[in-house]
Amino acid sequence: MLRNDIVKQCVGSSLRVTAVVAAACAFLGCGGAVKSGVAVGQIGHGVGSASQTAPQGGEVCLMQEAMTSNPQAAEKPMSEACVKAFKSDELWRRSMAVLAAYGGTIEAAAFGMEDGGRLEAARTGITGPDWIAAEGPAETAARDSAHQLVTQMSANPAEEDLEVVIRNAAPHVKAICDGLSPYLEAQAKAFGDLKQEVEKKRTSKADRRCGSVDNKSVCVSDSSVDRVVYANAYGQIAVLESNHVVARDSVAAFCAAHKKLEEAGGDVDSDETYDAVVEAVKAARGASASAPAASGSEEGAPAAPAAPAEKK
Repeated sequence: MLRNDIVKQCVGSSLRVTAVVAAACAFLGCGGAVKSGVAVGQIGHGVGSASQTAPQGGEVCLMQEAMTSNPQAAEKPMSEACVKAFKSDELWRRSMAVLAAYGGTIEAAAFGMEDGGRLEAARTGITGPDWIAAEGPAETAARDSAHQLVTQMSANPAEEDLEVVIRNAAPHVKAICDGLSPYLEAQAKAFGDLKQEVEKKRTSKADRRCGSVDNKSVCVSDSSVDRVVYANAYGQIAVLESNHVVARDSVAAFCAAHKKLEEAGGDVDSDETYDAVVEAVKAARGASASAPAASGSEEGAPAAPAAPAEKK
């Protein structure tokens, strides 16, 4: 009874597992099921944190259009491609939040906490199948799967065995992962390309301010203020690129860890399953690190910004 009370208090106060919970787990001799569930829950918290700053495909689109626009041309409304990108961002960002909430539900199930998942489901704000507009098969599958995951969380899955929770959620997690990972990768690469394009414009000095005085053409070169603007733009884009790389890696780690829990089946409570989860996370992180986010980061001429991609 003492063990159950302590565990429920730790998890019930916050589904964010801290060093206090880890210490309590060690003191109480938690088994493999708790370790594996807590591990995936911790990774899910990382996904939730990353969703605060990514994706930002709409901003990518606007920056790309700004880089290629004619400064002498009349201003136009935001393009349809950028409008779609902002809508897609919202869908994928909230899908990341659903994965994070589901990770917290797995924690609750691992600890045997009753009612685990209901609060996490409520916090997603998803109350029906048409919670957001979707375009194309990838977005539609992610939207439907996010709704299914929230429905599962609302039904108190923590009362079931951990392997049952994972098995029921597996197809929905996969559908979100299959669409989310490429989307984040595309945005990370696009920001990398934009960063190189800013540097290209700074060094080429091709953009000049020109006017006419007494029927004579007069052009002025960059000032120190212009150089500060370039530096600020480069720095901000670099931060955005980094945020998307972190988000991409967090999602990759979560998806890989959940896959290992799926494969474990009835053996989810073993130490071997926990070890497999850890190795899967290492492999996912390593694969991401070996693939640069931006093709323009390689030596040579900076890459030109990609054209705004049509969202499927």
